[in-house]
Amino acid sequence: MTVFSSQKRTAYSLWIIFLTLDFDIWEVKCTSVAEVDRHLQMGVQMLAKGQLHDALSHFHAAIDGDPNNYLTYYRRATVYLALGRSRQGLQDWMKSLDSKPDFTAARAQRAGVLVKLGRLEEAHIDLEHVLRKDPAHEEANRLYTSIEPLKRDILEAYSHVRTGRYNHAILILKSVIEHCPWDAALRDLRVEAYQGVGDMMSAIADIRVTTKLTQDNTEGYLKLANMYYQIGDVEQGLNEIRECLKLDPDHKNCFTLYKKIKKINKILNDAQEYVNNKEYEECVNSANKVHIISVDFQ
Repeated sequence: MTVFSSQKRTAYSLWIIFLTLDFDIWEVKCTSVAEVDRHLQMGVQMLAKGQLHDALSHFHAAIDGDPNNYLTYYRRATVYLALGRSRQGLQDWMKSLDSKPDFTAARAQRAGVLVKLGRLEEAHIDLEHVLRKDPAHEEANRLYTSIEPLKRDILEAYSHVRTGRYNHAILILKSVIEHCPWDAALRDLRVEAYQGVGDMMSAIADIRVTTKLTQDNTEGYLKLANMYYQIGDVEQGLNEIRECLKLDPDHKNCFTLYKKIKKINKILNDAQEYVNNKEYEECVNSANKVHIISVDFQ
């Protein structure tokens, strides 16, 4: 009898423990849901106030608490887009659409970003999905009708550059890049056209944009350094080649150019000192050194 009573007491105690565990798990789960909702609400409020980095932090926390909520990914993608981080936004729209393929708002926004990136075929597919579900979608219709003309214009621009009709290419690319401002390849093409007509400053402006559009764009900084050197702004060329070496200290072409521009920059600074001190013969000698290095550089 004593053993039986002991077993009953043990069983009762275990039952109480299991009930407590279940209650604790339920309580934690509810707390977690409440916390996720709080982060979502705060994220929406911060977004409405234009406090984008704060909104992003709250959406990060909401996704950590509930990684399966398609709407949270959509909201975070919107913040990424507002911050100019389109590629991260695309990843979030992908996750949102993986969970809810018929989410028209996410697909329409993703199509808009794809057009800006120049990824026209992918945008075309998304827009067809949107218009099948919502034929009256105004923005989707506008984008959809723009894609084929854009593709034709891009082909024509490439043809003009290949055949040396640079002014025609520049004219076409101006309009195309207004629609696809985040397409680095189109800007590179326009750089070639600008160089063809001798407009180095416009070429520099486009390359500077590509260094922001393309991650770790060492080639972009190398081009910038070369162009600044060509127009005689050696100091700025030195700054740009340093940016290249920050990204890749072992970049052979950047390091070679860095050594030459650094040497020329020092000689030019010395020449300026000679001018200031009215040591004109030394200034002429410095100019000759620059000429020799420049000929060797070519």
